[in-house]
Amino acid sequence: MLGITTWMGDMVVFATALAVSIVATPMVRSAALRWRIGNKPNGRHVNGHSIPHLGGIALFLGVAVSMLLTVGRQTAASANAVLIARAVPAVLLIFVLGLVDDTRSLAARRKLAFQVLASASVVAVGFRLFTGMVFDVSSFTLAAVSLVFLVGMLSSVNLVDGHDGLAAGVAMLSAIAFAVIAVMMQMPEVVALALAVCGACLGFLVFNFPPGRIYMGDTGSMLLGLLLALTACLITMRAPSVNTFAAVCFALGVPLLDTALAIARRVVLRSPLFGADSLHMHHVLRDAGLSPRQTLVVLYGVQAFFSLLGVGAAMGWVLPVVVGLGFVTVAFVSFLRMMVEGRDVPAAMGHQPANTIPFQSTFTTNLPERRTSVGR
Repeated sequence: MLGITTWMGDMVVFATALAVSIVATPMVRSAALRWRIGNKPNGRHVNGHSIPHLGGIALFLGVAVSMLLTVGRQTAASANAVLIARAVPAVLLIFVLGLVDDTRSLAARRKLAFQVLASASVVAVGFRLFTGMVFDVSSFTLAAVSLVFLVGMLSSVNLVDGHDGLAAGVAMLSAIAFAVIAVMMQMPEVVALALAVCGACLGFLVFNFPPGRIYMGDTGSMLLGLLLALTACLITMRAPSVNTFAAVCFALGVPLLDTALAIARRVVLRSPLFGADSLHMHHVLRDAGLSPRQTLVVLYGVQAFFSLLGVGAAMGWVLPVVVGLGFVTVAFVSFLRMMVEGRDVPAAMGHQPANTIPFQSTFTTNLPERRTSVGR
């Protein structure tokens, strides 16, 4: 286990990320409003005031400043420290990509190209996602699976960033699980990274909790997605096994589940696979009558349960894996049914706009209204 000195250092990392994020977030918000930047066309408005989408800058500063503190604590460059340092260019690329997209709205294909480039560079420097299954036999297959995972995570956190406080809260709970797992595996650099993400998210939540005064935008969601993916890879590289793979998947439960549901419902409804819709988990809960904060409580609870299962799986226990698979199956079927039930499959796609899903009149709000609601 980690010594008391290491624990104190980790708490300093967490406190620094928290403090920097709390100080930087209102500063970023004020600057964005003053210079009228970072306000997307479909962004929400409260009391007639626009809400900036540049909160990811504060998250980046919180993680970056706190992680710099770990450099002075390293007596020798460990393998994990070297890998994290090698991933910095990819992190910076994703950060800049998010900034450009939040201020100029990049085309989807161009953004995907840069996401693939950043993920490929991470794989090139040595990051791998070990599954403990046949995918690990071939080095090419292992690299391909790792690349798909990294690119997928860049989008997964972005998908849940449609409700005040959701992406930051879920990422914080995932980071807590990773920190606990890394402590058990004696990976101090990974513990520091996870706590830096946790502190930055907590500080940002002070201003993003419903009703949010600033949003993280693609700058924040892609940054968090990449950092969580890098942490997951480092953990599976330390202990390559099915249990460890299950542990990191559970720790990322809500983003991965929402992504799987997005793919499944678009296939069922025969809508564009990469098109936008308002049928994510938080949309379904809001449509069921839950308030913004009640929706957060439910999804925070689901993520907290997933995180506990992840810690149990990392300890080598079989029961958390079995329970987790059962819970995922029930949640997937239940949410998918709510998402597609009562929504007609278009008889001819030519009669529908290319990027929309037809809704019956029972759907409480139309798409433009939902995009400007507290639940986005």
